[in-house]
Amino acid sequence: MSHINDLQISQLQENTHSKSDNNNSVLQMIERAVLVNSYPELANINDVAWANAIRTARQIKAPRGTTLMRGNAPMQQFMLLLTGTIRVYTPSKSGREITLYRVNPGDLCILSLNSLYQNRNYGVFAEAETDIYALGISAQDFQSVLNESEEFRNFVLSALNARLCDLMCLIQDTAFENLDLRLARLIDRLSKQGESLRVDITHQALARELGSTREMISRILKEFEQRKIIKLSRGFIDILSAESLKQLQDSK
Repeated sequence: MSHINDLQISQLQENTHSKSDNNNSVLQMIERAVLVNSYPELANINDVAWANAIRTARQIKAPRGTTLMRGNAPMQQFMLLLTGTIRVYTPSKSGREITLYRVNPGDLCILSLNSLYQNRNYGVFAEAETDIYALGISAQDFQSVLNESEEFRNFVLSALNARLCDLMCLIQDTAFENLDLRLARLIDRLSKQGESLRVDITHQALARELGSTREMISRILKEFEQRKIIKLSRGFIDILSAESLKQLQDSK
């Protein structure tokens, strides 16, 4: 698994002497892709601090499996994800993991935001679940634009609020819902995301999502199979009865 030091990072270049509209400019491509497509809320920010932050931003390219945030290591930059998916998770001393949330293009990682803002680490990890391409703004520039741009602050606060609601739901589900119900919901959600009755996932990966063990997940899956709700195969799960899976969720 690669670490953050292995990222291929290159400084964005800007031709400060040319005032012409250069459509091949790397900076303009980043602005179109990130600010307009993925982050439309940032497209209309005209503050000087934000313009400076974008001008000195860095491109980040990382392959699948790269660790982007490691435990108590300090955050060095504010990331705007262009392509790919990042999984944010926390491990336990026993070796279990639970997925806290995922960052997709248009999202912000609130724990890295808090780390940058408060200079505090939360012991969580972030891993590139796919190859990623992102824009990185230095911690210093992030602080400047946060202090000077009201529009940027509003964007960050809105993202924080939405993600905190997701985390509260996760805490509630983990604390009060049975594991079989959470597993049924996860399989149903993955099926809908993939628009298929076949879910390509291992028992270990399901355990990591839910903060459980592979043995416990396998036992519950076997019970689902015995009830003719799913069929288990190596590396994937076939849903035999979507209706029964829904009834399982509704009955709890």
